[in-house]
Amino acid sequence: MNRAVVVGIGDYGRLNQPLPGCGNDRDGWAGLLRTTLGLSGTTMRIRADAQATRVVLLDDLRWLLADVQAGDQRVFFFAGHGARLRRTDPNTGVIDDTLDETLVAYPGASDDYETFMLFDADLAALINQSGFPTSARLTLILDACHSGGMNRPFLVPGAEIQDPLPRCLRIDDAELRAREWEIAVPQVRAFGSLDTVEVPRVIVAAARPEQSAWDDRMDDGQRHGVFSYHATRAISGRPGISFNELITTVTPPIAVKYPQNPNLLGDTGRFPGIMFN
Repeated sequence: MNRAVVVGIGDYGRLNQPLPGCGNDRDGWAGLLRTTLGLSGTTMRIRADAQATRVVLLDDLRWLLADVQAGDQRVFFFAGHGARLRRTDPNTGVIDDTLDETLVAYPGASDDYETFMLFDADLAALINQSGFPTSARLTLILDACHSGGMNRPFLVPGAEIQDPLPRCLRIDDAELRAREWEIAVPQVRAFGSLDTVEVPRVIVAAARPEQSAWDDRMDDGQRHGVFSYHATRAISGRPGISFNELITTVTPPIAVKYPQNPNLLGDTGRFPGIMFN
């Protein structure tokens, strides 16, 4: 049975760092997966804004990775903020020397940033523990920044957003900023280097690790993630498109205006194959 989890966080609550295109991305990918994989309400979980807490998303990912049979396709899509952070060891309190890339879930009441981060190590652990078979396919589509671009100013709450926005969380905390910058040349664990067992996974990343993924008003007059806007239209127009063909198709129109290069990571053997069938 095919399954998908589709997440779009446009309202980050008390963080006051909205991303108005994420709702359209969420709807666009959900509609596309219904059409291409025949998904329904029982086989797709859709999370928006305050629904998408770290606890909820971890539970959704366990569901996504469970009961997998040969030939199944499982898809995780995320539109929202990304960040890089040095984690604290929960046992010793020591701050790690390596930056972990993370997706930013909806914040809870705690001021501890780590309580609403979905780290690459979290994903790796869930995949490893799931026993995901090599006869099935796992695809992660991430329309978020995986760079260190956390220095944009806060948006004024309620103000109309006209300009392009990078999907990178601004961490307004001196201690946490020090975690990022006190290492002269920080090492970064990238999402593409998840230490997983041999799982036929493909990660479709909206941008390279050092780049921002952009949120802007597109030709339809609505806000979208720039990558998601072009990707969903490319796949809709060519349902049999391969991963390689998708990247080749969306890169030129994105590069005209944005310093953003979509790329593929993971199982290179799947790159020439059809994305969804």
